[in-house]
Amino acid sequence: MGETSLSWRSVAVTNVGKVRQCNEDSVLDKPEGGLWVVADGMGGHEAGDVASQTIVHRLGELSPRAYISDYVDQVEDTLLKINQELIEYSQSNLNGLTVGSTVVCMLARANLGVVLWVGDSRLYRIRGDSLVQLTKDHSEVQRLVDEGVISQEQAEKSAFRNVLTRAMGAHEQVEIDINAFDIRKGDRFIICSDGLYNEVPETDLVALCSNKKIDKASEKLTDACLKTPARDNFSFIVIESY
Repeated sequence: MGETSLSWRSVAVTNVGKVRQCNEDSVLDKPEGGLWVVADGMGGHEAGDVASQTIVHRLGELSPRAYISDYVDQVEDTLLKINQELIEYSQSNLNGLTVGSTVVCMLARANLGVVLWVGDSRLYRIRGDSLVQLTKDHSEVQRLVDEGVISQEQAEKSAFRNVLTRAMGAHEQVEIDINAFDIRKGDRFIICSDGLYNEVPETDLVALCSNKKIDKASEKLTDACLKTPARDNFSFIVIESY
């Protein structure tokens, strides 16, 4: 497969859900630059929404780089600067109240993808009938699963499911995880906040995204979410290589 053989199309959705008054999620959808971002803010109005919007705005200003390694470095450096900005904003404007957010970024060049993330927003790849999660949650329940204390099934029902071990704006130093993966023509990706996967079972995601047109697939995902209690904001971007 040639190095320049892939192009991208994508559809982004962000929804306040049925319970929350404020949408603290933000999304960035730049298929022409091979960059997609979902940020899930925390801390309420003037904290969570500021955090997620700052992340998306700053990443959206970046100029795409020809080499994916340079682009990854640029995104990582920007996230580290944003982390400091969020801490400074908290101290100057909100008496130290955490201005926090998760973030997950997917970058794509030719047949290579890279995901950078902090927190429990996720990236999935759908290839044929197979769903693979390309991120690993920075959460208390994931830590307990990794240590063998609880099973994956118990984790999904745990009261600690939403307790994060890492977030943007939470600490002076933030560790950003990075994972590289291959991309083939026809692969689909779902980059999303926990408001999607906490309500819609992973086992349903492949079927919901099976429509030939990704705008229809995104409508199905939205409808599936809105048929649940939709207790949180939910955001996702469906991405397709062609």
